[in-house]
Amino acid sequence: MSATAGFHFLDRAYLPRLVAAAELAAELDARSDVTYQDVIDGGHELPGDTLRAVGREVAGDYGWSGYCMVHLLTYLDDQGVDLFASEYGAECDVINASYSLTVLMTPAHKVFLPQLDPAARGDRELHRHFETMAYGFAEAATAARDGLEILRDGIAALEEHEILVLHVG
Repeated sequence: MSATAGFHFLDRAYLPRLVAAAELAAELDARSDVTYQDVIDGGHELPGDTLRAVGREVAGDYGWSGYCMVHLLTYLDDQGVDLFASEYGAECDVINASYSLTVLMTPAHKVFLPQLDPAARGDRELHRHFETMAYGFAEAATAARDGLEILRDGIAALEEHEILVLHVG
């Protein structure tokens, strides 16, 4: 199965709406009497709907599998760049309970901008990490560099009232 990585800027004021959509998704998912078609026909706002309705998609496209982004996040975490930690940990836990992997990054993450510079990472090191994760392929370092670039540029562009939402699913 494939996964994609999507990036959206979200005004902090809409975070409760995203959390409510995730709670609804979890509630509907737990009910055996509700089908996927019921959800679609029911006019429910799920997390992806919220991001499309009130979020702003990050310019540019991450053209690699979402799994590449997951492995890049693991690599960064191993290097002391914890993009998972934020002031919205509780909200992130609720969202992740029903909406695959979601990371909420704030302007506080700008402290990591130097470590997100693609030029600061060697191809061999990046490729080795992907191989360690059993996801090695010829262009792994390029996928990692593209991921570093979109993370760096997205975090750098954040205004105080915004969150960068990364969703892999």
